[in-house]
Amino acid sequence: MATPLTLPGICWPLHASTGHLAVTTSHITGHFRAGRGVDAIVLCDLLPAGKFRNGAARHWCRTHQCYWGTQADLADQQAGQSMRCRQHASPMGYVLYPELFDPMQFHAATLRLGTDGLLQLRARADDGGALFSRDLPALAIDCRALPGLFPPDVVQLNVTPPAAQAFAVALQAGAPLGCSDCARCGHPHLDLGSFALAPHRRHSCGHCGHDASHSPTAIVSTPLWRLRDLPQRITQCF
Repeated sequence: MATPLTLPGICWPLHASTGHLAVTTSHITGHFRAGRGVDAIVLCDLLPAGKFRNGAARHWCRTHQCYWGTQADLADQQAGQSMRCRQHASPMGYVLYPELFDPMQFHAATLRLGTDGLLQLRARADDGGALFSRDLPALAIDCRALPGLFPPDVVQLNVTPPAAQAFAVALQAGAPLGCSDCARCGHPHLDLGSFALAPHRRHSCGHCGHDASHSPTAIVSTPLWRLRDLPQRITQCF
């Protein structure tokens, strides 16, 4: 296989119950056939994440949203393979060079999920009030000018198709929504799939793999909920 490329981009696992929206880098590394698709092979991003119940050390893969450290993982590494999680070869959804939206440069912004699955972004530029209109498969929101909304190491919030769909479904179902921050690293938690319809208190972090953070009440957690704290800038978020 050709040498992997490191490019500005957004990626997401196609089947996961948690996600990693608030990212510390705007780049992804992997193999891409086009500017966007659902067939990327993205390299693992592993970091220490405590221990399994049997005391064995474990790691968390931010890319594929799963743990590393089982006997099968260790056997794979001993066979001469690089340290990689069990989902390392799973196809990923991705967008290269995504639209980067700075909400502090616009007002009256609305973000909706269209019936075609695209994100519909509409806003007015502060400089002259020109209409900003985009229909996008995924969106990167610049967090560097949003102090206090997310941890300072978060550079952007990647609004992926699974995150947008989960948020829209939870809203339609009337689920109690909020945003739970990880007790270890402070990053916001994202619920996907069935977890976006089942309010719960215990949340696993998609950033560091810590799995014992608790919200005060049972909620469906998504960082997108926090965008509603910018009413002067974002008037509607889904």
